[in-house]
Amino acid sequence: MRSIERDWLRRALWGCTFDDFLIAPGWGIAKSRKEISLASKFSHNIRLKIPIVSANMDTITGARMAIAIAKEGGLGIIHRYLSIADQVSKVEEVKREENFIIEKPYSIFAHQTINEARKLMAKNKVGGLMVVNDSGKLVGILTNRDIRYCAETELVSSRMTSPPELLTAKLAEISLEKAKALMDQHCLEKLPLVDADFNLKGLITSKDIENMEKYPLANKDTNGQLIVGAAIGATGDYIERTAELIKANVDVIVLDIANAQSDVGLAAVVNFRKNFPSMELVVGNIVIPEAIAVFMRQDVNGFKVGLGPGSACTTRKNTNIGVPQAQAVYTCLMASSVPICADGGIKRNGSIAEALILGAGSVMIGGMFAGTDESPGLVFRDSTGRKVKSFRGMASREAMYEKLRAEEADDPYEISSRISPEGIEKNVEYRGSVVPMIADIIGNLASTISYMGAMSLQEAKEMFMERPTSFLIKLSEAAKRESWER
Repeated sequence: MRSIERDWLRRALWGCTFDDFLIAPGWGIAKSRKEISLASKFSHNIRLKIPIVSANMDTITGARMAIAIAKEGGLGIIHRYLSIADQVSKVEEVKREENFIIEKPYSIFAHQTINEARKLMAKNKVGGLMVVNDSGKLVGILTNRDIRYCAETELVSSRMTSPPELLTAKLAEISLEKAKALMDQHCLEKLPLVDADFNLKGLITSKDIENMEKYPLANKDTNGQLIVGAAIGATGDYIERTAELIKANVDVIVLDIANAQSDVGLAAVVNFRKNFPSMELVVGNIVIPEAIAVFMRQDVNGFKVGLGPGSACTTRKNTNIGVPQAQAVYTCLMASSVPICADGGIKRNGSIAEALILGAGSVMIGGMFAGTDESPGLVFRDSTGRKVKSFRGMASREAMYEKLRAEEADDPYEISSRISPEGIEKNVEYRGSVVPMIADIIGNLASTISYMGAMSLQEAKEMFMERPTSFLIKLSEAAKRESWER
């Protein structure tokens, strides 16, 4: 972008947010929205099929939301207001959801009881266990159907399917097509994998194969597992927490505090890099371009941008601190050589497109995904009889209590009562599954790109940055009413 265009755009965006602009159309060339690529990046090494990230909020992203988002091509960030063990467990749940080969299938010994098997299946949410001997050799397989009506005290050995009835495959010889053919021929749901000495080396399930075909855009790592991120803080147990999350194969860590552009934030990043020099790290939240330069020197892989624009955040109202989100996204982009994620200020699908066109590699969604089946929490009826779920900002008093409780503070209730909240808790209408919402978002985003005359998100961003004066239209108050009041 020429300096004159860059200066014009910076001045146009100063003090503005997404509702202050429209994007002018170009000459459309796409024959179908299905032709348009939405590929992008969350951070330097974390690629996305769709540029959507679910927020690390305790009423937004647990394992179920992270799985749903990753299957559609995006990314979920598991919130940190959990014990280390609970957060690790959720990461592991995402990682085990979809594999071609499960490298470490859950197993049990033949001499254990059916009661122990039932507990292990329930704990790990699986319908079958590999049965091994003390040397790790496969001796059988036990499924829910095998133990449906038997006594708790029976031994696993009396109910398991064992050789020669047990069909296995050699790990070194297996392929997706061979696995499908074997499972189809023998009507199998599970195919254990062994080496030449019959040591258990993995497992293929019909569910995983079906998922591979049902979710072609699923965002996966090199092992075929869904990609997932996890949030940490900047004080307390964050180093220990990170170490355990890495053991669980988390793909990216988000160091997430309200104001990362601080001595506390910088000290945490320096310490993090000392302990984990190669781990993918995204830092947030940032809105000051000068802070971007400081963190870039610490080999940060990405930034989360936004201060106070969230629908459950009251920071701006209570402190008068913040930067309008359109301005923050663009100015931080100009200072960064790694991707940024626009966090907050998204009230409609068109705002997602605008944040991305202005330079964000991804957009973090919180409030729009609240109240869905996949968000944590129960559906209940409010005083008017509506079906609702709870949604809260992470700086609300209730969320701070959960954080302190997860950190095992001496008296989380007493400590949280002395914290000045910068977030609210509210009930939001129950919205059903998040999956149709994601389909609407990516459909609308593809339309934006098509209207601009591009064939991919990356091309649309480049076109905009080359000639922003041709695309960005600042709105009068009358134009805002014409555009947004429906």
